[in-house]
Amino acid sequence: MRLFYFLARYFSYTFAVAFFVSIICIFETIFTYMVSSSFILSSYEKISKFFIEWLPIVLGVTILFHWIFSGLLTPIKIPAFMKRHRRINALYRANMKVEDHPKDYYGDFSDLVMNNTTTAVLLVVFIAFALGGISFYKFHFLAEMTFIEFKTIIRVVVLATIILVLIFGMSTHILGEFLTNDERTRLYNEVLRRGELIKPHALISVKISLSFFIIIMVIIIFTFAALLERLNTLQQINNMLVVAFIVISVASALYFARINSNVVLRILQDMIRVTREIASGRRAAFRVLSLGREFSSIEYALMEMAWEIDAYRRNIEAKVQERTEELEKAMIELKLRDEQIQKQLDMASVIQRSILPARLDDWNELKFSVRYRAMEKIGGDFYDVFQLTDNKIGILMADVSGHGIPAALVTAMAKISFGNAGTFHSSPKRIFQEVNKNIIDHMKTQDYMTCFMVAIDDDYNVTYSNASHQKGILLRRVKGEIEYLDTNGLFLGALEEATETYEENTTKMEYGDRLILYTDGIPEAQNENKEEYSIERFSESILRHRDKDLESFTDALLEDVNSFMGGSGPFDDISLLVVELVLDEAIDLIKRARKLINTHKYLDAIDLLEKGLEKYPDNQKILYNLGKNYFRINNYSKTVQIMEKYIQKDKKNKYAYYILGASKFQMLDYNAAIEQFNLALFIDPNMVNALFALGMCYKNTGRYDDAISIFERVLNIDSGHKMALFEIKQVEKLKRSDMDSL
Repeated sequence: MRLFYFLARYFSYTFAVAFFVSIICIFETIFTYMVSSSFILSSYEKISKFFIEWLPIVLGVTILFHWIFSGLLTPIKIPAFMKRHRRINALYRANMKVEDHPKDYYGDFSDLVMNNTTTAVLLVVFIAFALGGISFYKFHFLAEMTFIEFKTIIRVVVLATIILVLIFGMSTHILGEFLTNDERTRLYNEVLRRGELIKPHALISVKISLSFFIIIMVIIIFTFAALLERLNTLQQINNMLVVAFIVISVASALYFARINSNVVLRILQDMIRVTREIASGRRAAFRVLSLGREFSSIEYALMEMAWEIDAYRRNIEAKVQERTEELEKAMIELKLRDEQIQKQLDMASVIQRSILPARLDDWNELKFSVRYRAMEKIGGDFYDVFQLTDNKIGILMADVSGHGIPAALVTAMAKISFGNAGTFHSSPKRIFQEVNKNIIDHMKTQDYMTCFMVAIDDDYNVTYSNASHQKGILLRRVKGEIEYLDTNGLFLGALEEATETYEENTTKMEYGDRLILYTDGIPEAQNENKEEYSIERFSESILRHRDKDLESFTDALLEDVNSFMGGSGPFDDISLLVVELVLDEAIDLIKRARKLINTHKYLDAIDLLEKGLEKYPDNQKILYNLGKNYFRINNYSKTVQIMEKYIQKDKKNKYAYYILGASKFQMLDYNAAIEQFNLALFIDPNMVNALFALGMCYKNTGRYDDAISIFERVLNIDSGHKMALFEIKQVEKLKRSDMDSL
């Protein structure tokens, strides 16, 4: 590679590629014409002399023209002939610094490989025509050879051309992909960095690339057979020719095998690195980018999944790593390669566990305790706690049919569907209808899932719905009784008609009550005598351990199940989620403040929250609500003071940044407002309010192009946003006015 970049720096990038391709051309042309001539049984010496005399000349002239065409003379101000080649060379001389349109440059570098492959085929054809023309001239005009010798030369040329097109075309593609990888990858990553997700360019199938070696081996075998036939027919053979053939054949096979295997291994190793970076929450970028269709599809799936996981993490605070489940789709593609299957399954297991939160943050006065135990590397159970509309929280427990990769795919799809539906609905019944339709529309498998979901509001009214899952259990702490929560409803993801079967009921949690959600791995657990644990034993265990604290209570329930199973082990995944309503004076204070706000008694709410903050000085929720109320009464300086204090401890709340930015905007500090709105958008790029406010900042600071761009982003998210449409027209008027004044 040092020689390659030396040539690229002091001549041109396209010439450097052409130079290495030409070196292969020389090597492979000699090899193929040697192979083709091995089939000659007569006039071998004379015909060989013809090729020894003329092949180097034709080859040299062809390669020289190819070098000049590709930019050999760039140092003396004669650039490459093709416009796209000149664009590539100009960008390389600029140290790959792209100001605009990195997508176009990425296409140029990717197409360079195909351009060189096409040129390689044309070179081979040119060599064939040149040699054919010279032999015709010697036969017809100079009479230096017989018609039989002329026909033999033409046959050799045709056979060599066919072989050389196959070998040289494929080797040029492999070498071109290897040489241009760093630049193509850098440009592709730049496209991603600038916010555009595109599919990597793909030229040929990996199967074709791997079949290349079979073609080489077939050619070698047939050629060797031809040499043996000559020995048998003529009773003589050139030992040096046989030795040269064997050496060149072995060297060719080893060379191409090494190049191709290195390319494949580098791609696979880079995919493993990328999946690990995505799983750990870092922004991933490729170092090796394949031009094979199969690898290209997997690379695109990985980037697409990384983007969706990133957006999902920023949208919902309680689900930092859940969207990484999408990586399972990439793992399915990699499963086709047997040597990678175990690594893929191990990675899939790590990813699935990473998206199932081991710890759930409190919500108001609700506290959570969760336990999960998969029977295999990849389980079918999943649970979730996420924010719904109408200031409600959604809690679900689900069980996908089967295990392994198919179950993980349904799990990933379901998680995404529940999260998206929860941004528009707060009814479990309505969410079930959306998720059922979404899974049926997008998952064409026979897998389905059962699910129990509850939605809880600020007053702890519980709305629940059951899609053929285990019944929910509500432990009434004061009465020491158990209530079973259940509704009608078919499982999700199998029947469109199931949409009409879902029902929902309501109840209310009192302080001390515990809601228990679980999968069938608990009641259907078996001991060594094949007896089931049963829901009755589970209920007895709940009542027996009800006086323990939340975490000890959860551990005790699972310990009772494990004790019953003994040495038999689990036959299914086991998931257990316990929700307890615990009295919290600070939360109660916030709820009372909200009631005052609903009646527009903002000053009374502020007074109440100020007193609460004196009593609970480290309570972030009181601090955040106090800042929002100061904003409501237009006390922006106080809002800034409080929100800056809040953000010191919590940098994940996009609304805090938005309120702080809005306060700066009202104080006419537009640059500071821009900074805060960008921080909010870093957490959630699709936060419409923050985008619109950012556009207004740009408008007020005279950055009209930036303002129009931001308002257009708002319309891409919400096409019916009338204010964005109005502001675009206003900014365009201001822009025209400024231009007219100049």
